[in-house]
Amino acid sequence: MPEEPQNPKAARLEQKARTKAEREARIKQDRARFNRRERNKRIFNLAIISIICLAIVIAVFQALRPEAPGQHDALAKCLTSKGAIMYGTEWCPHCQEQKRLFGTSFRHATFINCDVNADACAMAGVEMFPTWVFADGSSVTGKQELDTLAERTGCA
Repeated sequence: MPEEPQNPKAARLEQKARTKAEREARIKQDRARFNRRERNKRIFNLAIISIICLAIVIAVFQALRPEAPGQHDALAKCLTSKGAIMYGTEWCPHCQEQKRLFGTSFRHATFINCDVNADACAMAGVEMFPTWVFADGSSVTGKQELDTLAERTGCA
């Protein structure tokens, strides 16, 4: 059974209504997509700001936290007061071993970095690393045990 021909005017109106409904649905979807994207941007920005603030707070607390005394603070301070100086470099493995013996207490010892202060090392006659130079002008090279340094300077 063939379909009856529709009224062309009614068909055009029906097509316009369908097109308008589709356009409105597309606009609604686009608006929803845009709102989700904006919400995600806000969440992302808030997360970044939170991470930065947290990092700042941690850094401030680390900076303000009193340093715990090292195990060999007294020895390192005594060596410094007695004029003992360690000459070395950052790349020297024996120098790193010497520093590890002191642990965090090494910050109290006098250390001359020969990569940075080559003139000071040359004036002290340093040829090998590490070299400990004492107040009496004597020196020893290589990694030294802490007891040896204490005896040598009277810090025992």
